[in-house]
Amino acid sequence: MDPAFAHIDTWIFDLDLTLYPPEANIMAQVRDRIALFVQNHLNIGADEAHNIRYRYWKKYGTTLGGLMHEHGVEPHGYLDFVHDVDLSLLHPAPELRARIEALPGRKLIFTNADAPYAERVLEIRGLSGLFEDVFDIHRMAHRPKPDPVSYSALCNELGIDAPRALFVEDSAHNLVPAKAMGMTTIWVKHDGEADSSGHDDHIDHEITDVTEWLSVIHSLERAP
Repeated sequence: MDPAFAHIDTWIFDLDLTLYPPEANIMAQVRDRIALFVQNHLNIGADEAHNIRYRYWKKYGTTLGGLMHEHGVEPHGYLDFVHDVDLSLLHPAPELRARIEALPGRKLIFTNADAPYAERVLEIRGLSGLFEDVFDIHRMAHRPKPDPVSYSALCNELGIDAPRALFVEDSAHNLVPAKAMGMTTIWVKHDGEADSSGHDDHIDHEITDVTEWLSVIHSLERAP
């Protein structure tokens, strides 16, 4: 194990675009399902629905937050609808599983999605049973990352000592609260993605592939 991570006893992973690659195009499907929900619920056109989807996401952190606040939408039915997507482009990742399994300490998921969807993704990726817990949007009281309240809730509920925890995430802005709490932060940057948008001070390590990164840190042993 890379000595830079010898103090880590809790490994926290985002789900979407972190534990699978962007080529699977899952999030584009989710965005379209969100817009369709907005369109159906508000009885409006497709273009307006996409505009509202984006506007609520910018204002509330998730479209769900805006729908709950402004229209009283029930979150469980909404999440069932928007996560009814085709996951067939995802494939088992045995090497990723082996690398995560070999990490010393606890392994957790911290996601703005809900647990049933997360479990579907983990099952298809061959990662079921690997993580101790999935801390999802419901357990955040629907206050999504990067709301600092949800990071505190994660640590308090699961007994995490933030300076001994590491967080792997593809959205750079979601690393800001984690770093402020003392976590080691890993940004998964994808090809064609914008830069870290002024969040460099909150990124300890920048990587492009989680499996490759884990392979490297496992190969580095503490010097005698």
